[in-house]
Amino acid sequence: MNVNAPKRYLRLAFEAAALIARNLRRIRGFSAVPLRCHDGYRLCAMGRSHLPGALALYTDLHDGQPLDLPRRWLYRLAGDRLGVVALDIEGHVVGAAFYGFSRRDLREGRVHSNFSGVHPAHRGRGLATELRRTAILHFRANGVRGYSARISADNVASLKPSLRLGFRIAERYHDPDSGEQRYYLVCDFDDDYHDGAAHEPGADPEPQPPTPETERKAVP
Repeated sequence: MNVNAPKRYLRLAFEAAALIARNLRRIRGFSAVPLRCHDGYRLCAMGRSHLPGALALYTDLHDGQPLDLPRRWLYRLAGDRLGVVALDIEGHVVGAAFYGFSRRDLREGRVHSNFSGVHPAHRGRGLATELRRTAILHFRANGVRGYSARISADNVASLKPSLRLGFRIAERYHDPDSGEQRYYLVCDFDDDYHDGAAHEPGADPEPQPPTPETERKAVP
């Protein structure tokens, strides 16, 4: 038996409790995500009835790997304020986005995107952009300064809708676990966000290198 196992389990339990507590404190007083409609889809708060479908979508898009247990509990407790789902005409979850507050986000006044994905059969209809837009409008209305996300450099399906809404690349780094180049993006609502609905098709912005100013803003 590994003599360090009990300490490890205690540390993991403490970290899980801290994650849940920090998020619940931050969203105290937040309203639920409002209902919006887009091209026959409904975008709304991730209530408990929608959580199983959202978690199943996450698992499907992560090669069978489920969301970690602490966040599953967090979204069970507060999914209506920290999650957005896209529903088709039959009420099935076909898109989902999960958010939360890390210690860095709390310092910088932002909320972090833990996951945003759309079922392959429903892609190409603007749902990825609308999931982000719904979250931006919701968190801005509740006093959050901005939004952050980490996206793989080759994940064009996530990069394009983010850049379309005004996200800027603050950091580029190599992830030693996955071996991928990844971007840390931020969108401060008052300075960066713009309505991507007016964006012309085929004119998606290209990722731009971080400037000294954006790198300064993104320093941990």
